[in-house]
Amino acid sequence: MEYIILIVCILGIILDYIKNKKIYSPVIVFNTIFFVTLGLYLFRFSYLQQVLSEKTKLLFLVHIMAFNITSYLCSFIKFKTIKLPKLNLKLKKKKISFEKKLAIARGIVILIFLIEVLYSGGFPLLWKITNSTKTYFDYGIPSVHGAFNGLVICLGAYTLFKKRKDKFLYLGIGILIISRQVLMSMMLEAIIFNFLSTKFEKKQIKKYLILGIIFVCMFNVIGNFRSGKDTMNHVFQPREGYEKMPDSLKWIYSYMTFSISNFNNLVSITDGNINHGASMALTLVPTVFLEIVHIEPKYNPNYLISPNYNTNTSFPEIYLDFGIYGIIGYGIFLALLGSFLFKRVSMSALEGIQLIYAVYIHNILLLFFSNMFLYLPVIIQIVYIIWLFGEKKDEKQ
Repeated sequence: MEYIILIVCILGIILDYIKNKKIYSPVIVFNTIFFVTLGLYLFRFSYLQQVLSEKTKLLFLVHIMAFNITSYLCSFIKFKTIKLPKLNLKLKKKKISFEKKLAIARGIVILIFLIEVLYSGGFPLLWKITNSTKTYFDYGIPSVHGAFNGLVICLGAYTLFKKRKDKFLYLGIGILIISRQVLMSMMLEAIIFNFLSTKFEKKQIKKYLILGIIFVCMFNVIGNFRSGKDTMNHVFQPREGYEKMPDSLKWIYSYMTFSISNFNNLVSITDGNINHGASMALTLVPTVFLEIVHIEPKYNPNYLISPNYNTNTSFPEIYLDFGIYGIIGYGIFLALLGSFLFKRVSMSALEGIQLIYAVYIHNILLLFFSNMFLYLPVIIQIVYIIWLFGEKKDEKQ
């Protein structure tokens, strides 16, 4: 059945490209990420990767079919033009300009960063350099840190390819807190936004290739710096003949494919449809609130194949809450949202819409990391984007 899934993905890519002639469409991105990730998994370079169960393969297949069929039907629907809603912040009864909003947001980032440094007694890069017992997980104020990271990612994604010096502020914060997730999300969204907001030129290909190489090196360096090279070789458990695989490939291969092993393990121990919405809801509830009310899902199994690999694909919460019907419904949701945003992007040059679409594509690209639609630092960006761009009058390029 694995090869049937791969064939369906290829057909989806070909048919959509014939129709839309755009490589950044939701259908092409979705099917490509499934094809690449599942294809890589089939090599099973590590002993931690099991043979996928028929049930797991069925869940992937129905999810892919639900997405592709819904996307095809949506191609015949004409969505009405939409403008970003206005979230006005008024200062002395005067509307705040776009540049003023950026300055306010930048000031908030600096202020919260300094407060978190004081609260945590330092920051992860400093702790690593000084061999402190503290780690990345000891940094930040609960519930505030996620929203803060979302603001850093949003502003970093917007400014990275703009001629603005404050982009170094957001990149610097990502490095100081040694957060691969912040840096990775920032760079992915920035590349997508830049691709949508500028006219395509051949020299862009070279630029994106260079950024890709930098990203791979950064992922490897930060991973080895935080966890240690020897630790990586130990936890990867390479099969015979793959012991000398480069560390950078081990890091990326692990994070891309080991989540499938985690989900496959979860499917083997439960039929799902257990928590009836609790798992999904609690991922969006602030940590402080959870500590007060002591709410937990009725069933929250430990299904990780290794404590060192906690990526779990986009499906566990949905599967635990609603079973196979949730997996199908999730595919339909992704298709409806993607079709709507794609038609808006293809019809306008609004930077706000482009950034929201960049967040959506970012979430699809990281489908095999975790469910970014249920992850506060990512999804809260929508609020920031609406506030920043909801009144911007000079967006047309």
